[in-house]
Amino acid sequence: MRSLSVISGLCLGALLTSCVAQQGPTFNPSPKGINVYVSPTGDDANDGNSPNTPIKSIQQAQKLVRSNPKRGETPITVHLLEGTYTIENELTFIPEDGGTEQAPVTWQAFSNHKPIISGGKTITGWKVDKNGIWSVTIPDAINGNQPDGKWNITQLFVNGQRRQRCRLPKTGYFRMKDRAVQWGSRDEAGKNPRSYDSFIYREEEVKPWDDVSNAVIVMYNSWTASIHWIKEINPTDKTLTFTQRMHWPVGYWDKQARFHLENLKEAFTDAGEWLMDYKTGTLSYKPMPGETPENTTVIAPVAKQLLTIKGDDKLGLYVEHLNFRGIAFQHCLFPLNVNEMHDGQAAVGLTAAIHTEGARHCEFSDLEISQIGIYGFWFGKGSQHNKLIRSELHDLGGGGVRIGLPGGEGNPDTACGYNLVENCFIHNGGLIAPAAVGAIIFKSSYNTLRHNEICDLYYSAVSIGWSWGYAPSSANNNICEYNHLHHIGYGVLSDMGAIYTLGISPGTTLRGNHIHDVFSYSYGGWGLYTDEGSTGVLMEHNVVYNTKSGGFHQHYGQDNIVRNNILAFAKEGQIIRSRQEDHSSFTVQNNVVIFDNGRPYGGNWGNKNYTMKNNLYWDVTKLPFAFAGFTLEEAQEEEGNEIGSVIVDPKFRNPKEFDFQLLPGSPAKPYIQGALDAQKIAGLTGPKWWTDKPKAITFKSIDPYMIQPPTDRPKVGSQYNLKLDFGLSKLGDKSPEGHTNGESDQFKTSIRVSDDINAPGTKHALKFVDAPGQAVNWQPHLTFGPRWRKNIVVGEFDAFLKTEDAILWHEWRDSSAPYKVGPNIRCYGNGKLTSMDKEIGTVPFQTWFHVKITCKIGKQQDKPVFDLEITPQGGQTTTYENLPIGNNDWNQVTWLGFVSEADAPSIFYLGNIDFKNIK
Repeated sequence: MRSLSVISGLCLGALLTSCVAQQGPTFNPSPKGINVYVSPTGDDANDGNSPNTPIKSIQQAQKLVRSNPKRGETPITVHLLEGTYTIENELTFIPEDGGTEQAPVTWQAFSNHKPIISGGKTITGWKVDKNGIWSVTIPDAINGNQPDGKWNITQLFVNGQRRQRCRLPKTGYFRMKDRAVQWGSRDEAGKNPRSYDSFIYREEEVKPWDDVSNAVIVMYNSWTASIHWIKEINPTDKTLTFTQRMHWPVGYWDKQARFHLENLKEAFTDAGEWLMDYKTGTLSYKPMPGETPENTTVIAPVAKQLLTIKGDDKLGLYVEHLNFRGIAFQHCLFPLNVNEMHDGQAAVGLTAAIHTEGARHCEFSDLEISQIGIYGFWFGKGSQHNKLIRSELHDLGGGGVRIGLPGGEGNPDTACGYNLVENCFIHNGGLIAPAAVGAIIFKSSYNTLRHNEICDLYYSAVSIGWSWGYAPSSANNNICEYNHLHHIGYGVLSDMGAIYTLGISPGTTLRGNHIHDVFSYSYGGWGLYTDEGSTGVLMEHNVVYNTKSGGFHQHYGQDNIVRNNILAFAKEGQIIRSRQEDHSSFTVQNNVVIFDNGRPYGGNWGNKNYTMKNNLYWDVTKLPFAFAGFTLEEAQEEEGNEIGSVIVDPKFRNPKEFDFQLLPGSPAKPYIQGALDAQKIAGLTGPKWWTDKPKAITFKSIDPYMIQPPTDRPKVGSQYNLKLDFGLSKLGDKSPEGHTNGESDQFKTSIRVSDDINAPGTKHALKFVDAPGQAVNWQPHLTFGPRWRKNIVVGEFDAFLKTEDAILWHEWRDSSAPYKVGPNIRCYGNGKLTSMDKEIGTVPFQTWFHVKITCKIGKQQDKPVFDLEITPQGGQTTTYENLPIGNNDWNQVTWLGFVSEADAPSIFYLGNIDFKNIK
């Protein structure tokens, strides 16, 4: 058995010094002001007037500053010498700690020293067992995860590196088997509490472990990841239950949602992992090779925050002209007891290591904030005209910077606003709460985010606004400019943007940002993303490329402007419009849009409440492409859309490598010269030791579980016809066109070419095999994306229902969100034929029959109906005229689906699929 004594503060500081690097700023004493010196090795009995006679504690330095009769008349500088200043509770600065414009109070590193303010405790007294496992019992950590617990250890740092709490699986995810309660809507789910706190697990993944009271589960939802303590694993009904419910019903976004487990004894197997037994206060650690208690420093955060500035805006008592420079802040908690859960967009429930309230004209510069469980910095209530400059925020359990309050403030004159975050490097965040954002502005106005580098996150880099729909908002005139925003998402969460806005935001400008490498798990890896009623937002001179889902996407909003940007090489559409509304969505003009997949547009373009004009489009493959179903000429002549736009090579130097510099004779210069200039200067500025910092990052790989974007190329507009004869396909192949979805080895479901039976007039057929017990009844299914917006569409196919439980569901949709439905039929093995769930006739069983659907769309659609013909092989045709479509305002076809909807062993076949768009 071995033990380790406490390491001295000075030695510990040397071990932990990391990111305020060898090169950096030097801070000199003020020759005209008052100077106070502090050192962890000093003595509070000293006068503190010299670096040779420093005082010991920051608290004593505060007393000296407050009591100095010249405070407010003469500048005062407090110099922190090298070493670690350990605290268990946050340092609090009040109005009496501030200065004036002529005589500020400044706390700064002495010369080129690297002082660290740490909210962590060094763990000592390790015992090493025969298997090499280290363990120590910490009295303050007994029942630490209870509401009245003293020390809730949720993070561990070993020799300056964050260590993983033991988890299952070691990499990747487990998946739910099913919901614990079946429901059809969120309202229905709300009637049963188990809809929100339980799910059915897979027995091969989750076991009835003896003690789960120490364990937590991380659920990956859509744009959030929620964290819960586990209440129970029930082997009888195979359910796992949380102590506290989720915000959304469990499995709402994915019936087989991903999750992982942490702090299970059975997961404690790998070097570098740790395990906390909260009942006994015992911490165990499995060391990395070469680590011994003698050569290893282990720190666990204990402080909830590190620095708070507390003025009172209601009383007009502000903390003013108080500055902090060159100081590192490390180690604070991720607080979560067993009666709590963590959830919410942007990890909104987390506070920050440094938090200001009622601060005015304060400046924070050359800081390092790291190794924390929450957000790094927060300009909070009543904070105005403050600056965070040239600071690095990294190794963050939460996100980077918060500005304003989610609930807003009553008095706009005193509310948080007019703050600046400039030249900051924010990276490696969301390590505990993946939904955290790099920099977020809530209900606050006149703030600026400028020349920052924000990257290496699992969710959005920047979020602006905090109002849903068109509700009144107090977020306006915010500026986000010349930032480098990249490598976010990594395929872990969904519904994100490099810059995400929501709510009415007049005067908000997104300018000159360099954006790339944005990848979501499923939908929504966008560059510029205006959501939830975003109104009055200007997006100009941005360069956006290599995103999963689009360069610009608007869910819904009004009167936004997208101009003079480069939007390039999204894996899906380049410009996406989701919701059609009865007002102008946006104006998109003078942009260069370049791609390689034939997808300049995505989403729903059915009505004309938008303006697209004077844009330059180019597909580097030089193949034809369509604008929401139209050629450019059709869009201009028939729709009055894209007036002044052209399809022409912009002559970029090497666009496939994202080099958009212009070759001689480029026609693109008038469109994007501002964007190209901005790309050169976006991101960090200043000396090379600072601007080179991002070069040291090794970015994570995209999650292999990410749902892949489509790889097929849409056919052009009205020229697209779909004709499939499976007699030309190899046995066992998928459909040669379209997307085959939902095949499962586990359930033995498939859609494959078969010779069990031959379709009329040919050999082979496409065989749909279904099975019970799947997460959803609409698997497997086959879809096509024709993008028809005008004329008459005639769709024909042959079908054969082999089993009585077979259900063939065929539907036409558009691509709005939520989608709208046109023709809809279901053919049942028991002979029933329905349209929009209303029984209209019969179909034969175990006999081929021919289906023909005719429907007018676009301008030709005079009423919301379609005609249907059913013809049994060798039999008479039955005609059903003027059948109602699903939604009266549906008028375009961007999705054709053939779905096996059975929840039983079943088989049906298709053949001779033939769809035409006829003028």
